[in-house]
Amino acid sequence: MPVLEVRALSKIYEGKIATKALDHVTFRIEEGDFVGIMGPSGSGKTTLLNVISTIDEPTSGEVILNGQNPHRMDRQQTALFRRRELGFIFQHFNLLDTLTAEENMVLPLTLDGISVRDMKAKAQEMASRLGIESVLNKYMYEMSGGQMQRTAIARAMIHEPSLILADEPTGNLDSKSSRDVMEAFARMNEQYKATIMMVTHDALAASYCHRVLFIKDGKLYNELYRGNNRQAFFQRIIDMMSLLGGDSHELSSIRL
Repeated sequence: MPVLEVRALSKIYEGKIATKALDHVTFRIEEGDFVGIMGPSGSGKTTLLNVISTIDEPTSGEVILNGQNPHRMDRQQTALFRRRELGFIFQHFNLLDTLTAEENMVLPLTLDGISVRDMKAKAQEMASRLGIESVLNKYMYEMSGGQMQRTAIARAMIHEPSLILADEPTGNLDSKSSRDVMEAFARMNEQYKATIMMVTHDALAASYCHRVLFIKDGKLYNELYRGNNRQAFFQRIIDMMSLLGGDSHELSSIRL
């Protein structure tokens, strides 16, 4: 059974002029998959993420996550479902300044009443997986952007959700930090079978995915698979983005 099944998903925003943000989008994500979502600005990427994460309601179609449709649940069930089944990673990290890295990491566990000893052990394990043991006791202002984002990855994965949703996770990082963060994602995916869906406009970040879905005008436009050669995949992503009319700033000229 796939972790995520998106069936004929459409989203129309009503207004003076109704906007069709998603138009019959269908795809599935299997366990252990690492999928990128790309497309020009305004193509529907963020809407797709918001509907899957239950922040937004679909106009028609279905989202099935682990065999359940979260859009058919009441508010309390949805909140619990989102907390247990999903992990979120954002462009702006969304970490709490008043907490240390370790305290930020264990936030999802505190809600489940797990003992302090177990939480500390879990934080230590996640930190060593992500190479950030040295920042466990640091506050946000003492950390680099890359360390903050890896702390956010630890927080998103610490409760072992079924699906990680990442929204432009490298959007605020320099190229070295971006690479560190994407290598952390790849490691979590390969070694621990984390299932990840990532919205990005960064071709370098997308080249770490197993496959990339391209959206244009709310429709699924194309799909590329990585295969064995990441360099070639990176180039194909850039070619596809220029075909889709990505803005020039979205087409980074760097090579791997």
